[in-house]
Amino acid sequence: MRTYVRIGLHRSPKVYQPNKVMIWTDTFANNRQSSIFSTTLGENNARLAELNRQDIRVIIGNPPYSVGQDNANDDNQNDHYEELDDRIAKTYAARTEAVNKNSLYDSYIRAYRWASDRIGDKGIIGFVTNAGWIDSNSADGMRKCLAEEFSAVYVYHLKGNQRTSGERSRQEGGKVFGEGSRAPVAIVFLIKNPASAEHGKIYFHAVDDYLTREEKLACLRKDRSMAYTQTNAIVPDAHGDWLNQRDDSYAKFMRVDGKKTNESSIFGTNYSNGLKTNCDVWCYSSSKKTLISNIQKYISTYNSEVKRWIDSDKKEKIENFVRKDPTNISWHSGILPKVKQGIIGKFEQTSIFKGIYRPFVGSFVYFNRLINQRVAKLPLFFPTSETKNLIICSSGVGSKEYSCLMVDHIPCLDFLEKTQCFPRWLPGEQAKAAEETLDFGESSEIPSGFSPGALPHFQAAYPG
Repeated sequence: MRTYVRIGLHRSPKVYQPNKVMIWTDTFANNRQSSIFSTTLGENNARLAELNRQDIRVIIGNPPYSVGQDNANDDNQNDHYEELDDRIAKTYAARTEAVNKNSLYDSYIRAYRWASDRIGDKGIIGFVTNAGWIDSNSADGMRKCLAEEFSAVYVYHLKGNQRTSGERSRQEGGKVFGEGSRAPVAIVFLIKNPASAEHGKIYFHAVDDYLTREEKLACLRKDRSMAYTQTNAIVPDAHGDWLNQRDDSYAKFMRVDGKKTNESSIFGTNYSNGLKTNCDVWCYSSSKKTLISNIQKYISTYNSEVKRWIDSDKKEKIENFVRKDPTNISWHSGILPKVKQGIIGKFEQTSIFKGIYRPFVGSFVYFNRLINQRVAKLPLFFPTSETKNLIICSSGVGSKEYSCLMVDHIPCLDFLEKTQCFPRWLPGEQAKAAEETLDFGESSEIPSGFSPGALPHFQAAYPG
């Protein structure tokens, strides 16, 4: 997070006088270095050095929300902060039960970690912030740390999560910042007081469902302060859940997966995420001919960049070196290292598979490790385009709502929310009778609509 402030005032056309209060700095950087900025900003650096010697007891802000760029072609990555990110790794990330921890390095969560450390053993933090951390699965470690580090946590939840849909979206109500953000928003106060008798107390208030943006702001004017607001005390469960606390009786059932456990499980470790290409516009098409044309164009552009890299002095970062033209290629973190390694790509006809892009929407897909961001264990379930299998798909861990569907082709990661895939068979296990029912047909075009023969497949696999 960069904090840019006005550092000088022109009181006359000829006289420049520096502002004696404001400081130009990069908040998350290691600002203990007195020469972090150019020597032409010597007075600014001196004030920054003085500030770093002082105790800070109150931090108030509206941290930016940005977990990272959506597309490497945007060339707009977040900065990396080695010291701060190491603190997150040793606290919030170390305490989470989630597998994917990338969202813990979102700018606004960095702000929580930075501010929590900056106030030392006593102080107050007040943030107007993205509220996603309050109930997300990946932030369970963050919630545990906040409850341990602070005497009291006050949350005034304004809702407004418009990354939802249907009735849930209507319940979330108006977006607090209008068109500026689709994220839920909360006003949060964190109190650290070693002299207080209470510790780890969580006080929570949420506005009513279905309120418009204007009605939510009217509530703030009416309530005036958390001191005038009726709150509910929250006691976190053992998993760090504050809201929607889980029912531990489910732990008595046999597990579906056997990852990270020695318990008995139905599928063991033979399950997978859905396919994540990170370049769907290139890798999916309802027309096989169009898909082949797109992939050949993609690989041709990729190979030209590999050759340019091989012939270069290799002094630039690879993400800065490659030419970003979304009409010819979509870069992502899975393919950039292959440019750096000098791997030449080639089009493979055998990588044309049939897939399921969204519920009941079939598509051809280029299923290939060179281009796809992450294929997970799907090659185990579909080793060739002729392999016939049934995949039980369910919403993944951390999903807001649960869905479950069975498909007979490779499912996209976003087929359901964070799709998890459980195979009916591993290659070689199919019974001959079931094999005979899994006939995909010979059509080279897949129309949008219900996955062909899904119900007969299910009945064949589970007779009666």
